[in-house]
Amino acid sequence: MGAKDDRVRAEGLDTATGQPVQPIAGEANGRAPSLSGDVEAVRFATVLFADIVGSTRLISVLDPEDARDVLDSTITLIRNAIHDFDGMVVRVQGDGVMAVFGVHPAVEDHPLRAALAARAIVERMRTGPSGILPAPRARVGLHSGPILLRRQDNDFGSILDVVGHATHVAGQIEKLSPPASVAISATTVSLIAESCQLQPLGTITSEIDQRGEAVFELTAIDLEGADRIPVKGNATSPLIGRDVQLDAVKALVSGEPGAALCIVGEAGMGKSRLLLEGARLSAGFGVTTLVVRGNALLAPVPFGCLSGPVRHLVELLQPLLADVASAAALTADQAECLQGLIDNGQTWLAHLAPGDRNRIATQTILRLFQLAVVHVPLLLLVDDGQYLDRETLSVLTGIREGRIMTMLLAARPEARTSLAQCCDQVIDLDPLGPRAARSLVAMINRFAPLDEATIERILDRAQGLPLALQEFAVSAQGEDGTEPAELSARIPARLDALLGARLAALDDDSTRLCQFCAALGPIFPVSRLQQGAALVCRNPSSAIARLVEARVVEFAVANQARFTHQLVQEAAYRTMPRRRRTAMHAKALELLATQASSSQEAEVASHAELATHAEKAGLPQRALGHLWDACQQALSLAAIDSVRQLYLRARDMAERLEPAAAASERARFSLLAFDTLQQLSQEQITREDMALLAEGTVDMGPGIRTVARINMALLDWIDGAPLQGEAWLARAEADLDAHDSLPRRTYADLVAAYLAFSQARPRAAIARIERLGNRLDDGQRGSTFGAVVVIPHVLARAFGAWYLTDLGDIAKARSWVAEALNLSRRYAHAYSQLLADLAHGYLHYREGRFERALGILRGAYADGLHHHFLGFEPASASWLALTLIELGQLREAEAVLSESVARGHFRHVRTSATYYLHEARARLALAQGKVVQAADLAAEALEHCRSCGEAMHELHALVLCREVEAQTGMAVWGAQDVPTADLVGRIDELGLACLQRRLVAIEDRIA
Repeated sequence: MGAKDDRVRAEGLDTATGQPVQPIAGEANGRAPSLSGDVEAVRFATVLFADIVGSTRLISVLDPEDARDVLDSTITLIRNAIHDFDGMVVRVQGDGVMAVFGVHPAVEDHPLRAALAARAIVERMRTGPSGILPAPRARVGLHSGPILLRRQDNDFGSILDVVGHATHVAGQIEKLSPPASVAISATTVSLIAESCQLQPLGTITSEIDQRGEAVFELTAIDLEGADRIPVKGNATSPLIGRDVQLDAVKALVSGEPGAALCIVGEAGMGKSRLLLEGARLSAGFGVTTLVVRGNALLAPVPFGCLSGPVRHLVELLQPLLADVASAAALTADQAECLQGLIDNGQTWLAHLAPGDRNRIATQTILRLFQLAVVHVPLLLLVDDGQYLDRETLSVLTGIREGRIMTMLLAARPEARTSLAQCCDQVIDLDPLGPRAARSLVAMINRFAPLDEATIERILDRAQGLPLALQEFAVSAQGEDGTEPAELSARIPARLDALLGARLAALDDDSTRLCQFCAALGPIFPVSRLQQGAALVCRNPSSAIARLVEARVVEFAVANQARFTHQLVQEAAYRTMPRRRRTAMHAKALELLATQASSSQEAEVASHAELATHAEKAGLPQRALGHLWDACQQALSLAAIDSVRQLYLRARDMAERLEPAAAASERARFSLLAFDTLQQLSQEQITREDMALLAEGTVDMGPGIRTVARINMALLDWIDGAPLQGEAWLARAEADLDAHDSLPRRTYADLVAAYLAFSQARPRAAIARIERLGNRLDDGQRGSTFGAVVVIPHVLARAFGAWYLTDLGDIAKARSWVAEALNLSRRYAHAYSQLLADLAHGYLHYREGRFERALGILRGAYADGLHHHFLGFEPASASWLALTLIELGQLREAEAVLSESVARGHFRHVRTSATYYLHEARARLALAQGKVVQAADLAAEALEHCRSCGEAMHELHALVLCREVEAQTGMAVWGAQDVPTADLVGRIDELGLACLQRRLVAIEDRIA
């Protein structure tokens, strides 16, 4: 292969593209590549470290000038080997060299090039003249990964440098290499399709990769035997979702000889996997497989991909034929050509013109194939057809026209036109459908099934790309059975290399546009693509055309443009260094903000989108402004989960400000989102910021301070600290006495009612609710007073109805329930409707109308889950379960309670709502005859009420304990602290009719 490359390079051509190579300034041999302009970029590349072994000894025993000459000649040998395979020498320091492959030229086979260069360094130093004995030896280390290419200035000028974790790992690997050998990482080996001879050297670990990277000694790369390697493809993963294509392959293999089928698809679509199936099927028919594999290194070399297959074919025929050339009736020129191909030489028929040599070679190979199929049934498999040279394509065309043998080809879309002339049929590989993709992931992880959330993330990112599905599915299981944290961040190494090469091949104009689009996201309006091109490109239309031609961007329906795959967008974004990302987001913000201010633009960016660009452009204050507007929009739509997400983003964003400004921003967002977070049972995350407002540390005025104090009272009640809540409420009401406000007074009365009832003052709670209702006239009873999804009057009437039901005032409870139902339905407030339905169902439950209660509570429970009203999830689940238990539907009750416990929302709500969950579980255990469990759960219910200061529901818990004791004969721990007489007296004093009835039932059971 070296002779071929030398000829190509002598002509000044890039071995991957066939284009002229531009020498770097100051390079005498003209081989090193040139980079100009803004070179800073993140690339997936292969890093090579080479170190001269024993250089210190050489310097110590030689004259300084002789030592310099030896070191210089050795370094030159290393540099030349690197340049021969299109590597860039980044740094020469003393006796060490660092190089990078895959940056310029941007080729996807950079791991192979680096490995070949490394082996060349070792071999050339072993045989090359050094002027001294023993000759110097080298240690070489290789690793592939993301690197940052940058220009670094120093006192002597400007140099190119490479930094990143991959360079650190490559340096560690080089130290593991024995003298005169090559050490290579498992990552780099996995990216080389050719057969490598390896010996294990050990494992290296780092803070980033605790699992470790396996390291091997690379002793050889079998390029010449590539025809004997099975077609590359992951044979361990099942072939799913390719039934149509597999049927076509089966029909080809089992059909009449001479047909040709080409499979076209993007990288990672599974083309090679289908070729592998073709090889397996042909073996079943007794057909020998001959493999032609395209190779970017050999692409500029005429017939470069056919040398190995020709030699392999001759070896197959030699046991059958004494003289293959004679049997094929080759002329003298053709026989010389055949021997030249077998020997992998380039000097055959050197006296002829290139066109004549190519014609003779084509005839020779076709005659050889015609001879071979007479003696050996053959299937020709052609992989990576996009790298085939013109001369090899002419041979394939001749095979098809002469119907010499059956051919199965695979290539990427750019080779469709050139391969169409070689085939009878071309079939396309599209991404797998959702069902097939899910099946593939499930099959790969069948022995360690993944949870549904992980599977959804895999499906979302892979978007049907089989290679991505395989890589994500395998990496989703950590060594300890857990999902690695980097699953959502990294791109599989093989795809990273492929996509990186595609993106790096873009010109400067299209690269800038690609980066701008990557900042916009995976999909965006065509108008933004066009306006962005005008903003960042010198030739906008050409840049857009180049992105489409390179299959980076495509046009979708409804005037939308998108990246051809989400991973292409991710790769494009990752290739940008941080400063470039910041600049692109700033440009996107400039463009989108201008559109937002123009009423003529149909595709106006949302405030959430503008906030993202402002954040990533390094403008936190501006981002917070957009987040505020986005949060208000979400509130107006009652999109409570969106409000939560925006609130959390704002908290993180505020941390980038000065401490005082950060505290102020967090506080104002906490106020804005408090109501919503309460519906999601996440209000406690605002406690720290709310306390700053309530204490006046963050001063937003007396009205806000009063609201914050009421919020603190509510937070304490929910958190099981009602006495602290009453202290905060007293301060708030003192504020209101000085500066009254109807909305704030209404809010204070509501929280006061909650606190009063929890402290076993039910009449005071009812009085607060009545006062609240009397204060509101008919026009204000439907007012939200700025609340998100609830009408305060409905909230008051619903809670009041629960209280009245427990007190036995059924007539008034029914009146308040009817009022809550009418108002909530009139104003279509989902959260208000939930509260009204819960009050309605609870009323029927307490009155013993269980069938009626069941339908209402089932609906409320489902609605709460649907709308994510998680603050009332424990209560709705508990009351539904209690009703089911009364009706004897224990299995459904158990399912409802188990699901509620698994969700865990009761841990965030330390109020009566949680008490009812304990009661329901205890009553279920009692109904199931699990007496010990029932006693334990009753004790748990009692302890809950006592620990969170729920005096009212402590009475409920004590009655529950008495019921358990009466039915099981077991004493419940903690219940004996209160004598029965005292318990009865307290219940009678408060007039808790529901508990009075239960006590009577207990006495009847005992009697």
